[in-house]
Amino acid sequence: MIFLLYPIIALGGATIHRWRDKQPRSRARTLEIYLVWWVVVAIGVGNIIGGLFHIFDGKEIAEEIGFTRGDGGFQFENAMADIAIGTIAFLCIWFRGNFILAVLIAITISWWGDGYGHIHQAIEYDNHDPDNTGIVLYSDWILPLVGLILYALYRRAGGGGPLREARPTPT
Repeated sequence: MIFLLYPIIALGGATIHRWRDKQPRSRARTLEIYLVWWVVVAIGVGNIIGGLFHIFDGKEIAEEIGFTRGDGGFQFENAMADIAIGTIAFLCIWFRGNFILAVLIAITISWWGDGYGHIHQAIEYDNHDPDNTGIVLYSDWILPLVGLILYALYRRAGGGGPLREARPTPT
């Protein structure tokens, strides 16, 4: 349940950051601070550390999820995907705008896909292990959704500048 710690750290860090921020207070600036902390810590750091757990504690992680067939190759593959997404999320410290949106799209596809997998395991194989259908299932859906909502509110408040228009391909 260590993964619950990252959203708490993200919210706490963002609150302290906002309180100490020297830039003019605005709704867009406040939302940017919370959005970046959410993406970097709740998603980025959480994914990197989660990926490391899959590498160094793969067999135990597999058993906690209810995969009693051992860790096989899927643990390392899952770890690499988690670390890759976590790394690009961490880069949102320096890259903003549409880069954050790309990270949120990637994490939403990944985690909502994981959530679907947990539900499938519960229905198809009666796998109700706590790390399959417990709080982890809800976090797979809620954490990306919070990021998407923060991003939408940030854009609506005028943050991030204009969106780039799609350019027609030359003929």
